[in-house]
Amino acid sequence: MLRLYHGTTSVCAIKVRLTLAEKNLPWESELLDLRRGDQYKPDYIKLNPNAVVPTLIHDGKVITESTVIIEYLNDAFPAIDLLPRDAFARAQARLWMKKIDDYLHAACSTITFAIAFRWVFLKLSPEALAERLRNIPNPAYRERQRLSIEQGVEAPHVPPALMQYDTYIGQMEAVLKGSPYLAGEAYSLADAAATPYLNRAEMLGLEGMWRDRPHVAAWLERMRARPSFAPAIAKYFTPQEAERFTFPREATWDKIRAILSSNQAAE
Repeated sequence: MLRLYHGTTSVCAIKVRLTLAEKNLPWESELLDLRRGDQYKPDYIKLNPNAVVPTLIHDGKVITESTVIIEYLNDAFPAIDLLPRDAFARAQARLWMKKIDDYLHAACSTITFAIAFRWVFLKLSPEALAERLRNIPNPAYRERQRLSIEQGVEAPHVPPALMQYDTYIGQMEAVLKGSPYLAGEAYSLADAAATPYLNRAEMLGLEGMWRDRPHVAAWLERMRARPSFAPAIAKYFTPQEAERFTFPREATWDKIRAILSSNQAAE
């Protein structure tokens, strides 16, 4: 039996849910309220000392880290293989996932808090906000969160994060000109891993990043049309979650577009 500890809009949880849906695997849900701080409860910390989602339990075995989890699911349930057979194409799929782990995920976290979630956290009392930040075990991540909440898109680490996002999407456009999916002619773990980050970018009003990248736009539409999208993503985007992504979109995009333009001009 598969049991997944996950969060509603967590990008890491989403890519695991997408993989489970694509492989038609039944699973039990342990949905954590990340805003309430369920990930910091002692019982969960015993499963995942990093206090993050997702965590997968398979017949009593605990697997953490979303990329490891989706590779594990692909290995443990090989009937539907979500990696290409060609060795080079498999390497390319893993490279897309590695880039997410290396820099895109941190960029996503930075941008999400700088654009949207800061408005939620700024409503907390100073004491409650300080306590929430203290509960984050990773010091570097804690500091990024603090700066994003306090300074928004003006935080000094936001422009590099935006450029990393733009770079990833630009690389997607280049590859998708020659194939319908990131690792060739068939859907793979690379597409499952990238989908939450493009979906999140649109939730943050960043669709302008692919306005002139038609192959990325077409790819995203294909991802949304897949049967896995609704149960893995749309199902969990409740009105309460949508409220967290309510912010001044046009004004924010104007600032971001200026940041991207100035950085590109400096290259």
